[in-house]
Amino acid sequence: MGPRLRRGAAAAAGGGRGAHPCPLRRGLRAVDRGVVLTTRRFTATVELPHSAEQAFAYLVDPRRRPEWQSSLLSTDVPEDEEPHLGQSWTELTVVGVRPSLVVTAFVPFRWWAERGTWRGVEATLHLRFTGTREGCRVVAEGEVTGDGLYGVAARSSGLLAGRAIAADLRTAGHRIAQLSGG
Repeated sequence: MGPRLRRGAAAAAGGGRGAHPCPLRRGLRAVDRGVVLTTRRFTATVELPHSAEQAFAYLVDPRRRPEWQSSLLSTDVPEDEEPHLGQSWTELTVVGVRPSLVVTAFVPFRWWAERGTWRGVEATLHLRFTGTREGCRVVAEGEVTGDGLYGVAARSSGLLAGRAIAADLRTAGHRIAQLSGG
């Protein structure tokens, strides 16, 4: 339960307010005394006029990411390496961050996931592909987590991630159309 502080319960505050909080001991951050993590979840759904096979093949290839992902300048992936479970690479973002990424799920034309880390920040992205009459639906879900000072970066990037990934997926749809000549 915690250390015994030898104080009585806080007295009820006047005027219908809650109890007056007792001061916390210096350095107390969480019940388990662990580092407080900041997590922001995001989601985006985009309809693309391409088959799930076309969308999957394009979106899961890290070499193509700078073509459609607005936050990327480059990726460091061997040219002859095909996308696969466990594939790893590094990226260079427009703000100079160089995260390391790894593919954590790979089910062709249906499901793909990655985990990226950079210092005190970790991000996950899951893409689910579903065929539709007009093409396919891509559902992107993920979260950004940061510990300590990196919690601020996680919170701000996670706040914008849903809109950004939706815009990036629409850009990918345009690039797929250009590649397929339509």
